[in-house]
Amino acid sequence: MRPLVLMLLAPLLMAATAPTSPPLAVRQHIAGLHAECRSYGGSPGKMSDLMKSADLTGDGLPDYVIDLNGYRCDGAASAMGAGQSGAAMAIFVSGPGNTAAKVYENTVYGVVLEKTGPKPRLYLDIAGLDCGQKNAARVAFSDIKSCSRPVDWNPAKRTFVYAPLAQARPVQ
Repeated sequence: MRPLVLMLLAPLLMAATAPTSPPLAVRQHIAGLHAECRSYGGSPGKMSDLMKSADLTGDGLPDYVIDLNGYRCDGAASAMGAGQSGAAMAIFVSGPGNTAAKVYENTVYGVVLEKTGPKPRLYLDIAGLDCGQKNAARVAFSDIKSCSRPVDWNPAKRTFVYAPLAQARPVQ
């Protein structure tokens, strides 16, 4: 009977002990972005889409996605804004004691974090070869195929990898 009670209480206990602020590594990453913005003569603006969090690894701890497509550097937007190739993004995986490590980086056109279904799923808006377009290097930018492709946690490699191309979908 005791294991059943513990199993039922585990989600409540995890929620009660969940950190109220992101881990130091995540806060330092964002502080670095702010410093870079200021170095270009800008000031960080309101950014509700910069950071997303969800348990992407299945360990019960929140993981953090930082997407520069959602970064606002008022007064110097072109210095840090997304360009033709997209913008940088990073995924931080949480560890014990409110720690985190950056385990994945990419340049993307956007990120979509879906929290419906049995577990959260992260989709990256990408283009060209990563969407299965073999001739992407030889065509005009306007002819490059785009897609929204999920990434999955690979515990053996301790990083995220693209899900099979068959799971890609049109960009929303």
